Amino acid sequence: MTDANSANSISVRPVTAGDEEILLEIYKSSRGDDLRGLGWKEDRISEFLGMQYEAQQHFYESEYKRAGDEIILWEGKPAGRLTVERREHEIRCIDVALLPEHRNGGIGAVLIRKLQDEARLAKKPLRLQVIRFNRAVNLFERSGFVRTSETGTHFQMEWTPG
Repeated sequence: MTDANSANSISVRPVTAGDEEILLEIYKSSRGDDLRGLGWKEDRISEFLGMQYEAQQHFYESEYKRAGDEIILWEGKPAGRLTVERREHEIRCIDVALLPEHRNGGIGAVLIRKLQDEARLAKKPLRLQVIRFNRAVNLFERSGFVRTSETGTHFQMEWTPG
């Protein structure tokens, strides 16, 4: 497990064309537990998540044309993905996902605090959507986010400066 006590070890860089493999690995590692719970076999889960990843990429490209897509680095090595769109009236965290060995060590909290600092300076709300059963809901709530609405599958959450 990563220990983010040294925030200096965390950095980001723009996603490049050569990142497809690591992006797919990050995506697959952050999903699929629900399918395992249904008894799906690993090869079927992998195939399904591959299709879901492609669908997500197309959705992001069509719905978030101005989003910044970054690889999260821990000590210079890929640790996750951060996708943020800075809009006129909000900062929208579209995706934050970490590889399993980098979860629960504080990296997510550091990244969220940086986005909150940016939102505070811009005097804009920081908003996101999270799957209801995602463990990150607790992180967001500890970080001061409130649920603004919900569907059967997701919570809409918001943090407002000051």
